[in-house]
Amino acid sequence: MKNSVLYNTNQEKNNHFITRTTAGSRVRSSSLLGRIFQYSAVSVFSLCMFSCSQEKKEEPKVEIREVLPAPFHFHKTINIKPGLSYDVLSWGRGSGAEGQSLLILAADTSASRYSVVDEPLEGAIVDAWNMDMDSDGNPELFIETRQGGKKKELKLYAFEFNDRGNANPIRVPELREATRRTYRGQDSIYVKSGLLFRSFPVFEEADTAGAKATGKMEFEYELQGGALVVK
Repeated sequence: MKNSVLYNTNQEKNNHFITRTTAGSRVRSSSLLGRIFQYSAVSVFSLCMFSCSQEKKEEPKVEIREVLPAPFHFHKTINIKPGLSYDVLSWGRGSGAEGQSLLILAADTSASRYSVVDEPLEGAIVDAWNMDMDSDGNPELFIETRQGGKKKELKLYAFEFNDRGNANPIRVPELREATRRTYRGQDSIYVKSGLLFRSFPVFEEADTAGAKATGKMEFEYELQGGALVVK
């Protein structure tokens, strides 16, 4: 009888031990699942934050353009040195590029000298820049305009300002008649190593629409005696 009781007691102890062990395993399993879920949630949240931050960094930049009051259409300030600057503007109340004029406001504050250049324009100004092609220390201003709709023909205006602030027009050569017969606009004008270049595609004379270029023409200019000369 004692052995039977002892057996039952041991069996109960074993059952109790098994029950506690199983319960402990369940508790530990539940705790482990909780931690896995927690780590997964943190990982997903971190990945989302990283992705959002990456998307934010890759947002395209918005180009801010200066809105000029009427009747002005173009404005660019060219600073030569401290105290010497030129404001290049186009103005006019006509529609599109028609009826516009060039206006250059020259300011030499160190010498208290101010002057104005007013010149009729053909086309609309797209850019302006300064050079010193003859290395005489007098700045030259170049103003590029485009006209002619899809052809976008180039027109170049240039002035040299002397040490008294006076503006002297620089003569820009026209294209020769033979060249104009194959010219359809689409010019590129650029400065390289202090030199001025102009290039454009050429077409067959019969190809008046400029559908297919047959070659390319390029000019290099130098300044001689107040005029641009093709080298």
